[in-house]
Amino acid sequence: MSDIDLINREIESLEILANEIENQVVTLIEGTSLLYKPDPPGVISGFPDYEWARIPENLKMTQRSAIRNYQRYFSSAVHYITDFLPEREEEFQRCYEAKDYFHSPGIMDFLQFKRGESSNNKNEIIDNFISRFEIQRSILLSIPFIAKIKEKKLREIISVDFIEREIDQSEYLFNINCYRAAGALAGVALEQHLKVLCEKYELVCKKKDTIEPLVQKLYENKKIDLSIMKRIQHLASLRDKCAHPSDVEKGEIKELIEGVKRIV
Repeated sequence: MSDIDLINREIESLEILANEIENQVVTLIEGTSLLYKPDPPGVISGFPDYEWARIPENLKMTQRSAIRNYQRYFSSAVHYITDFLPEREEEFQRCYEAKDYFHSPGIMDFLQFKRGESSNNKNEIIDNFISRFEIQRSILLSIPFIAKIKEKKLREIISVDFIEREIDQSEYLFNINCYRAAGALAGVALEQHLKVLCEKYELVCKKKDTIEPLVQKLYENKKIDLSIMKRIQHLASLRDKCAHPSDVEKGEIKELIEGVKRIV
C-alpha cells in the first residue's frame, strides 16, 4: 500500500469520526435547554440574552464522548494540515475555540455549552455549528488531493534529475569515443522523459513500455503532434542501433544526443 493510500484511508476514517461528532453535537443541542437572561431594566449590555442550562444527566456521557472524539479529530487533522497544507493551518486552528465573545464560536465552544446565545432558535445554532465544523472538515478532505500533487511533483523532480544525469553521462561517453554506450544512455533519458509525460497527463502505461508505445500513447491522446512523434521515432531508431551488433556512426549518436536534449 502506497503512502497516498494510507493517507486516504486515515482521512476517510477521520471523516467518519466527524460525522459521529456532528450527530453527537446535534443531539446535545436539541436535548439541552436555553434559559432566557434579559438585561436589567435600563441596561443594554450587548451580551447574549440566552444561556445554556446544565447538560441533562442522560446526555453527559454523550458530551464527554463528543469532546474526546473531537480532540482526537483535531489533533490528527492538524498533523496532516501542518505537513501538507500549512497555509490553511491558521484558519483550521481558529475554528477550534473562540478567544472571546467578539469572535465566532469554535467547535469546543459548542461542545462545552459555556457561551451564551443571542437567540433560542436551535435550528439556527445547529446550522452555525455545522458551518463552522465544515470549514475544518473541508480543509482536511482536500489533503489527499494535495498529497497526490506533491508526490507527483516530487517524482517529476527526481525524474528530471535522473534524465539530466543520463544525458551528462551520455555526452561524457561520446567524448571518450564510447558511442554505443552513449547512444544507449541517451535513449534511456528519452524513454524516462516520455514516461514522465504520460504520468503528467495521467495516461496509463505499462512498466516495461519503451519509446515506441509511449510516444504512440502520447500522440493518440493528442498530447504531442505528428511531427514530434516522427522526430522521436527517428531518435528511437538511432537508439535501437546501439542495442544491436550493427555499426553505429559517430554522427548518428551525436544527432541522437542533441535530439534528446532538445526534446527533454
